[in-house]
Amino acid sequence: MLATTSSCGEFFNIEMPVQADVEIELSHHDVDLLVGDTILLETTVEPDTVEVSYFWDVYGDADALEVIGHRIRGLKEGVSKVLVRVYNVAAGNEAESFADSCMIRTFEWNPIERDEYLYETVVYASLSYNGEEVTGSLGDLRLAAVVDGELRGEAVMREAYGIPYLEMRIKSSWPGEVATIECYHTTLYKRFVLGQQLLDGETYGTLSALKEFSCREPNFEN
Repeated sequence: MLATTSSCGEFFNIEMPVQADVEIELSHHDVDLLVGDTILLETTVEPDTVEVSYFWDVYGDADALEVIGHRIRGLKEGVSKVLVRVYNVAAGNEAESFADSCMIRTFEWNPIERDEYLYETVVYASLSYNGEEVTGSLGDLRLAAVVDGELRGEAVMREAYGIPYLEMRIKSSWPGEVATIECYHTTLYKRFVLGQQLLDGETYGTLSALKEFSCREPNFEN
C-alpha cells in the first residue's frame, strides 16, 4: 500500500497493483483545475501494440471531480487523486495491472453580478511569468482578484503611449474587504497566489510605476 499526501495534509491510501507486462504514464501528475474547466489526462502505454482496458478511480474529495473517459472536469473545491489502471486485454482474467496517478486541486472563481457591488478598486499592473514580462496579450494566463471564491475582478491588457499594462477593476461590497490576487495558467493547469489587495476604492499603480506581479514555477531556476 502506498500512502500519499497532498499539500493540505490529507492522506490518500492507494492499493498500487504490481507492474506486469504493460506500463502506463499519464500526461499530468500534479495540477490545479478551475471549477468548470476540463483537463485531458492523456495516456502513454508501453508496449503500444498491446490492447488494454482502462479503469479510473478517484480518492480524497471524489465528489470534486467528474471523470468522463480520459477527461476530468472540476465540480467543486477539493483535493483529489485520480488513479488509472490498465489491463492487458489478451491476458483476460489472468492480467495484472499497472497504474499511474495525478493529484488535482480544484478551486473556484464564481462570477458575480457587478452592478450589485457599490465600490471599485482599480489596479494598474505588470505581470511576469518565469522571469519574462507578459506583453501584448495574456495568452493562456488569467490574472484575477478573488474574495471567498468570488471573481471580483479580472485583468485586461491595455496599452498607452507605447507602454503595455494590465488594468484590473475589482468590486467590493464595502471598503475594507481584502482580495487574493491569483494567476492561473489555463493550459498548464497551474495556479499562483500572488498576494492580497485591499479593496478601499482607491487606485493602485500608475503608467510610470505599475504594480508588479510575478509568477514563477517551482522548478524554474533561471
